[in-house]
Amino acid sequence: MVTLSEDKLHLLSKDELIVLVMKLFDEIDLLKIRIIELETKLNQKEKPENHKREIPLWIKANVKQKKKEERKQRTEAFVRIKDTPTSTVFHSQETCPDCNGVLGKPSVCYTRQIIDIPIALATITEHVIFKRYCSSCKKRISPHPNFSSYVFGKQRIGISLMALITTMREEERLPLRAIQNHLKTFYRLDVSVGEIVKILHITATWGKPQYEAIKDNLLSSQVIHADETGGRENGKNGYFWNFSNNKYQFLLYRHSRGSKVVREVLGEEGENFAGVLSTDFYAAYNEYAGFHQRCWVHYLRDIKELKEEHPQDRLLKTWARDIHQLYEKAKSYTGPPDYLPLGTKEQMREEQEASFKRQLTTICNPYLGKETVFSTLNARALKYISELFTFVRFPHILSDNNTAERILRHTVVSRKITGGTRSSKGSETKSILASLFGTWRLQNLNPFEQTKLLLLKASCQRV
Repeated sequence: MVTLSEDKLHLLSKDELIVLVMKLFDEIDLLKIRIIELETKLNQKEKPENHKREIPLWIKANVKQKKKEERKQRTEAFVRIKDTPTSTVFHSQETCPDCNGVLGKPSVCYTRQIIDIPIALATITEHVIFKRYCSSCKKRISPHPNFSSYVFGKQRIGISLMALITTMREEERLPLRAIQNHLKTFYRLDVSVGEIVKILHITATWGKPQYEAIKDNLLSSQVIHADETGGRENGKNGYFWNFSNNKYQFLLYRHSRGSKVVREVLGEEGENFAGVLSTDFYAAYNEYAGFHQRCWVHYLRDIKELKEEHPQDRLLKTWARDIHQLYEKAKSYTGPPDYLPLGTKEQMREEQEASFKRQLTTICNPYLGKETVFSTLNARALKYISELFTFVRFPHILSDNNTAERILRHTVVSRKITGGTRSSKGSETKSILASLFGTWRLQNLNPFEQTKLLLLKASCQRV
């Protein structure tokens, strides 16, 4: 590069200046070429793999923002509906605050509701029974008041408090210590853990007839959704078996997860139940000889997991697509026309069920006996083919067993909070209370009021 200070330029001759100018022209041409090269590199797009290497792992990739859809206009306004007031306070001016003049008839300007709950201490009523001496009979006479409307038997805890404790335990899933602390914090009431446990046992004992009635009503219904989950009794593993539908829940605890529990509830070969049993593919439910609906959600979920494990298997994708399309076709079946007689409708549904079974056989038979990644699931479809399309034959049957899993969720959460029971009596109490409260929940009944009514009836029966 040519470098020359300005103070020396006037010392150069004409020829030397011409040489200097030519060198500068050459240098300018080289710089122009260099600028073009740098601009080309700057504008050149980087390759994807190089781009990934340069981005640190802790930096999240950019996400394209979706265009926000316009909010759908509502046909009517949804506003909070005012509650029915328990009391009303009127506010009105008697005279004008400016001129002290007489005011006319009042009219409503606006209303305002204030919702609050009273925090009151527990009431402890001591009943003193006097005895008096009769000079004629020569003996002492004392009254025998009837406390059955207020307390159960000779308990010191009233019926309302017993119902509250039971509701807090089963509906709100509170541990025993939390119930004890709640009563002490809000009501300044000291109740021991042992007394709380005794109250739960008493409620379950007198709720057992209703518990058995739930079982009878369930067995006389059209469908039962069955499922099971783990439980703990005195540190040992067991199982909560759940039999339910959209109106009743029947729960029982057993140490076994075998088919004998299914026979215990539904009877040998299911003679106690004439409806449809909806379950997953657990082998213990194979004992039931009546109409059976296996859960399609479980089956399709297993297929999805298998596809995620083998994303490049084209044969698996083809088979899974055919299975899913057949299921969607069966789900979209709306049944025969309403104007047909009942017997014709039933016949058409049976024929449609048989048609779907034949189509499933056509899909699965070509892969039978072949070594594929989906051999197990393919064989499962053929094994339970008579129990996969029962929902087509009966219009009130669902194709999945989600009902049982949703109902059983309350018991699962309760088990995680409490850790299980301490004895066989505790497991029985848990089963009875969970069944009662689960049934009341399904029927949209107030669990506190129902528990209170149960104890009140039991208390009056003892008198």
